[in-house]
Amino acid sequence: MSSVDAKPGLNMMMLDMLKRRQEEDPAKYGCVTLMLDAMAIKKHIQYNPQTQNMSGFVDMGDGMNETDVATEALVFMVVGLQGHWKAPIAYYLTNTLSPDTQKVLILHALEELHERGIRVLCITMDGHASNISMCTQLGCQLKANPHEPLKTFFSHPVTGEKVFVMMDVCHMLKLSRNMLQAYSPIKSSTGQINWTHIVQLNDIQMKDGLHAANKLTDKHVHFDSQNMKVSLAAQTLSRSVTVALRTLRDLGYPQFKHCEATAEFIEVVLYANMVMNKMLSFNANICF
Repeated sequence: MSSVDAKPGLNMMMLDMLKRRQEEDPAKYGCVTLMLDAMAIKKHIQYNPQTQNMSGFVDMGDGMNETDVATEALVFMVVGLQGHWKAPIAYYLTNTLSPDTQKVLILHALEELHERGIRVLCITMDGHASNISMCTQLGCQLKANPHEPLKTFFSHPVTGEKVFVMMDVCHMLKLSRNMLQAYSPIKSSTGQINWTHIVQLNDIQMKDGLHAANKLTDKHVHFDSQNMKVSLAAQTLSRSVTVALRTLRDLGYPQFKHCEATAEFIEVVLYANMVMNKMLSFNANICF
């Protein structure tokens, strides 16, 4: 039994433990991915009898007394590239965190991990605008420009090695589904990408009582109350849905006459997710 320091900020006890593990098994603990995510928390202030302080305020682990109530918890976690292990190394109670402040936190974490002999090859995060801005400040170029290639890495603050960045595949899949539903119809070179085709496919399946080899249901179409479920987005933007759309078109259903652009959009999303899944292992192999 022991007392663990769980205050906001970098957890030095966890970092020192990882250092010992790295010295024992460099192959398993020497190369990691750094993951970060912000989670919404309830605004609440209460007395902590252990610390004899009020908790629930913004706390960046620097000992500064803040008066703003925290609404989010930003969490850093390292995941081993060799072996199945993960360890949370820091969290921060925040209200509104600017990209430049988040950049400082990332660089600090990279420096502390480097001091303990741990190489960070990749940083994984969701596609929030603040994360994109932070990556831009670090030196990445993630906004699509047909005339210039993307720059998906930045230099390590100590070693100068490439540290790659990757958007979380599950989150980007949900964003693609949400964008299709919210901004439909969307013009493309082959026609209009339309969420209505998904709705009409579900309507026909519900009416006939048969599914064209896909898992589409009402909860996939009306997902507002379950928009965090990755499975619903994955089953909506799936290969089986594209096959079903084209099958109904070939069978002569008039509402699917112009569904090719929608089917192609889904295939592009599937291809992009496949590339993102393979990118980390490819980059890791290069670094090794």
